[in-house]
Amino acid sequence: MLFKNFIPLLLFSVFFNKSFAQLKKADSLLVTKKSEKCLKYYEEGALDSAKIELKSFVKFSTQLTKSYPTNQFLISQKIDAMDYLSSILFEEGNLLDALSYADTVLKYFESTKDSFNIALSLNNIAYMYQSQTMYDKAISNYRQAHTILFKNNTEESKIYTATVYNNMGLIYEHQRHFDSTLYYYKKSLEIRKQINDRRGISESLNNIGNVYQKQRKLTEALPYLTEALQIKREIKDVNGISYTLNNLAIICRLSGDNKKAMLYAEESKTWAEKTNNIEAISQVYKNLSKINYALANNKDAYNYLEKYIVYNDSLINTNNKKALYKHQVRYEFEKKEALLKVEQEKKDAISAEQIRRQKIVIYSSIIGSILLLFIVVIVFRSYKQKKKSNIELTDKNIEITNQKHLIEEKSKEILDSINYAKRIQTAILPPKRMVSEFLPNSFILYKPKDIVAGDFYWMQIVNENNQVNKILFAAADCTGHGVPGAMVSVICNSGLNRSVREFEISEPGKILDKTRDLVIQEFEKSDEEVKDGMDISLCSLEISGNNIQLEWSGANNPLWYIRNDAPTELIEVKADKQPIGKYAEPKPFTTHTIQLQKNDTLYIFTDGYQDQFGGEKGKKFKAAKLKELFISIQSENMENQKQILDKAFEDWKAKTEQVDDVCIIGVRV
Repeated sequence: MLFKNFIPLLLFSVFFNKSFAQLKKADSLLVTKKSEKCLKYYEEGALDSAKIELKSFVKFSTQLTKSYPTNQFLISQKIDAMDYLSSILFEEGNLLDALSYADTVLKYFESTKDSFNIALSLNNIAYMYQSQTMYDKAISNYRQAHTILFKNNTEESKIYTATVYNNMGLIYEHQRHFDSTLYYYKKSLEIRKQINDRRGISESLNNIGNVYQKQRKLTEALPYLTEALQIKREIKDVNGISYTLNNLAIICRLSGDNKKAMLYAEESKTWAEKTNNIEAISQVYKNLSKINYALANNKDAYNYLEKYIVYNDSLINTNNKKALYKHQVRYEFEKKEALLKVEQEKKDAISAEQIRRQKIVIYSSIIGSILLLFIVVIVFRSYKQKKKSNIELTDKNIEITNQKHLIEEKSKEILDSINYAKRIQTAILPPKRMVSEFLPNSFILYKPKDIVAGDFYWMQIVNENNQVNKILFAAADCTGHGVPGAMVSVICNSGLNRSVREFEISEPGKILDKTRDLVIQEFEKSDEEVKDGMDISLCSLEISGNNIQLEWSGANNPLWYIRNDAPTELIEVKADKQPIGKYAEPKPFTTHTIQLQKNDTLYIFTDGYQDQFGGEKGKKFKAAKLKELFISIQSENMENQKQILDKAFEDWKAKTEQVDDVCIIGVRV
């Protein structure tokens, strides 16, 4: 939203006596009628009608100006209309045309030396750049506007000075320079309190609270946000209510009060959806995803995450950024051209004077004069050709630079989305403290091929009579790797969790049976046939005194274990040759029961380690080599085993690209 008010009635009263009388009566009445019609539509919020009438008025006044080229009233009315058009086009997302009109308005006020309106125009242009994250250009325009407003020192200047401070704070907040952010937000709040701008006060309070929240200073944030919400409800600021409610929801979530956070977030979503505010909807969906995940509502968390990604992507308008860059380059080039033209005119004038004097002195030498003129023409043509070549070269360089910026920005956006997905995937893995508590003598070697992975490890504890009854843990390999593999891993992880938590199954084979059913159900929702799934090795460990019993089941991935009294012999329990997912002839998964002894060592894993290419001949590592490696490290503790396995993998891989995700779990009982 731009921050410059349209005041045609004030301009009318100023120019009526001086300029209006110059118009014919019929023309003056027509200008007044059209101007009032534009203003009426705009004040009523009928922006489509206002845009049509404003464009018509600009065209009409341009034609009329040819008959009255010095009439200031007519010119000022045209500039006002263009200012309004700029505001409406910006709200529609047509930034190139909006900025074109805004530049025209700025140039007019610069020509009339109207400092106050120059400041407001600079603020409008800065806000357009800010909306497209072109922060350097935005800050430059804001600083120019602030300098002018500060010198004026009027009540009206203070209103817009507070706006400039607020907008600069927004930029520094996006750049996470929080000290500068708070400085500008508090300067804005101070001025708004002086002039009793309640809407502005609520906005500043919300912004300050939001910054404290981002710094995890929750006790400092809460009073600012609470006061902001109270004022926004009083003044019925619909958009503002949505943003502040979502900020309060974030505070509650970070404080651990997820139920209260859910109430705030749901109310925020209602307000945001009423106004169809894409930015507000995007932010509240993101927050609802995190709240539902904290409440173990994994399906709702995943659904809200998908909605957040869709809405967030719609906010990024690459074409608008490209248009702004091109426009800025053209504007700067026009300014330079104007300066060059003035300099050239001075040079031409000096050259003409010199020629005139020479002609007076050597008038009799006609041939000499003709030759001199001929030389001047040749030089001038060469200069024009060189100038044209330089312009074409500059345009090509600008286009190349713009394309480079666009590619870099798109790459960053994609990488940021994948990194956020990594945080979500990391959150579903068992925390280190849980593994350390229930499997203290163990290691997990987890090496994703890309930022996110199709492999994951899983752990659940089955309690009976308030005591740990069984420790369930698994190493799983989902179809694919990277982003596709990670998406499948979320569904498979959810299936394992539901099998244990919702259906209260603790036997490994039956867990895999139920998980297969849940995964197939999830994929069957698609109109297209989906054959994705996972291979897995799943253990259930029950320890009661000296009695150690292991139940195990596997889908394509085996179990290996080594007895404490036979450290040179590795025992393999083969898996069922079927995946978790669609299969031609599915059978129930087999549960194997094994009686273990103290200090026996178990290994479950995916196929990424043994399938890695490397070595001197660039071949696979293979299962036989991995077995030998496990046997060779039995004298080492589990942490040392992890380090040895990791080093052996990196040495084997060397400069070869990693071909798949790697996950190995080792447990000594």
